[in-house]
Amino acid sequence: MIDHEALPTTSDQAEKSTTAADVMSPNPRTCSRFSLVIEAVLIFTDEDCGMVPVVEEGKPIGVVTDRDVALGLAKYDDLVNHPVAEIMSTSIVSVAPETPLAEVANTFVREAVRRLLVVGADGLLVGVIGWKDVFDELPQRVVGRVATSVVEEPAES
Repeated sequence: MIDHEALPTTSDQAEKSTTAADVMSPNPRTCSRFSLVIEAVLIFTDEDCGMVPVVEEGKPIGVVTDRDVALGLAKYDDLVNHPVAEIMSTSIVSVAPETPLAEVANTFVREAVRRLLVVGADGLLVGVIGWKDVFDELPQRVVGRVATSVVEEPAES
């Protein structure tokens, strides 16, 4: 059970106006729904990441994770030759670039995800935030709570 009272609030960060844009990895590599799984796997390797946003005209329509690939291996003998649309997660959890870091941390906890997409007002993908990206910016009393919620209570995606 998560102690939501121990999570950061906007007032905790009032003097430190860090936003999602400040901690995100900008311009992440992406793929389309038609990209082959091998292309996503190569991005995992090249970028040392575990998630690739799937976009259509720059707007996120899903994500493919290393977990999606692992689970897909049991379903398809030739998984690397299938389009990512067959294994991607279509549940998108995102924040706006101007979202305060306290709200970003709360989103990780509330949604129990390890990565968030950063999406501009125009719906275009502008970055990605991993839960570890927020550690240096949060008060130490909060870091453990966020990590616990993400690791021990992960979403099914």
